[in-house]
Amino acid sequence: MSELVTLLDDDREVELRATPRSDTFFVPADELERVTGWALKPEGFCRADVCVPVGDRDALVADDGLDLRAFAGALGRPVALEPDAGVAVLGEAPTTLRGDLESLVAPAFTLPELDGHPVSLSDFDGRKRLLFAWASW
Repeated sequence: MSELVTLLDDDREVELRATPRSDTFFVPADELERVTGWALKPEGFCRADVCVPVGDRDALVADDGLDLRAFAGALGRPVALEPDAGVAVLGEAPTTLRGDLESLVAPAFTLPELDGHPVSLSDFDGRKRLLFAWASW
């Protein structure tokens, strides 16, 4: 049975119709194209003039739509799915992230200071900057 699911993708939060099943969601093909721009065609998943071949179409397509986990895998993107909560997150492809890291150029960002005031990296344009990153994992 189809329900509304929240998809986080490319810094966007969108709702789409999907059917939760065990550890994935099945999304109607037209709905997936509407929210991601990717359409399943005979040559694979296509968006604009880019197509990504799909090896095992049978593992991807079911009566109630396209498997969101298999879709992410075909595009080489990590995915986090929580069918019970109705949430799906598509991560950035590792090849894209690797290019960003190798460029040694920090992305534009804004974060709060300890007192809560926002500070942007661009606030320090023209000055040397040293960034420290930390994660608990």
